[in-house]
Amino acid sequence: MILPDYHRCGTNMVASIAQYFGVQPLHHTLPELDALLASGQYRNIVLLVLDGMGMEVLERCLKPDGLLRSRLITPISAVFPSTTTAATTSLISGLNPGEHGWIGWTLHFDQLGKSVDTFSNLAQFTNTPAACFHAAETFLPYQALTDTVNRQGTAKAVTISPYANIRVNSLQQLVTKTVEVLREPGQHYVYAYWGEPDHTMHRLGCHHAEIQHIMNNIEERLIELHQSLPKQDLVLVTADHGLLDAPPDYFEDFPELHAMLRMPPAVEPRAAALYVQEKALSVFPAAFKQAFGKRYWLMTGDEAVSSGLFGPDDMNPLLRSLVGDYFAVAVSNHALFDRREHCNVIGVHAGLTEQEMRVPLIAMSGDV
Repeated sequence: MILPDYHRCGTNMVASIAQYFGVQPLHHTLPELDALLASGQYRNIVLLVLDGMGMEVLERCLKPDGLLRSRLITPISAVFPSTTTAATTSLISGLNPGEHGWIGWTLHFDQLGKSVDTFSNLAQFTNTPAACFHAAETFLPYQALTDTVNRQGTAKAVTISPYANIRVNSLQQLVTKTVEVLREPGQHYVYAYWGEPDHTMHRLGCHHAEIQHIMNNIEERLIELHQSLPKQDLVLVTADHGLLDAPPDYFEDFPELHAMLRMPPAVEPRAAALYVQEKALSVFPAAFKQAFGKRYWLMTGDEAVSSGLFGPDDMNPLLRSLVGDYFAVAVSNHALFDRREHCNVIGVHAGLTEQEMRVPLIAMSGDV
């Protein structure tokens, strides 16, 4: 089990970037990045997030003397839950997950009386919009660092991703658009995101041959980016989390335990908010342990909020309701689903294993 380190994680990296652009950092800065930023007069800074490219897949698929591994500054910690929703929101905002509240793919909002897939705003397990407004953006608002930098006016900040105003459909397009922005006059902060290798690991598993091809393509495209950089441009490459392949556990295999739930689990299969019938609250922990053994760290909702897993700071007022009556965190390689029909992935994340929690900080600046 690897606990998140909120002195050496993505939000500390973002704090260093914020400080460089004259924005008050929200958390401790990262010393290694502070030293790098102090060593050069950088005009442009890019934070490139490659979804799922944890240290394990980086070290397994790429050569030590290749571009990415040879320019590793330091491994850092993922935030918790080690999942895209929580971690990218932290990288965008500089807030820890307990502060912004976007802690997983599916959140149960008491205000709506339903569980909502956070990014898509669809009601859980449906294609139906959860509300006529975006639930997570409404109930859990936050400020992106790009907006803060733009408001301050000392640099122009942009976002490049498949979902941003500067929208791309391939990693090659992302590199091309990034280079175009960096060649514009003035100073820039670029937040860039690409969804591999995470997307394919979910679908095919972490050790499928296609993952090697994807990692090779990432290295090749970033060599192109590196070759285009002048010395005053700095590209920081990181990941939101790593992944592993997980045998599934199902509540439906244990009918008495399943009947204790008042709704399907929320948040993530490896960081599950469990909402329990009031009459079963006292007996649920023993029944859960009998079913699933020591594969999950089961906490009450109060214990989860006070555990420090979501960050050491003041928590979002909604966090307590979002973690449920009990919160189950995977400390093994298993993942927890309500029913078989809900399990449609092979590679997973959000737990506390080394594969999920250890991510890189890589730095590239130009040679010309």
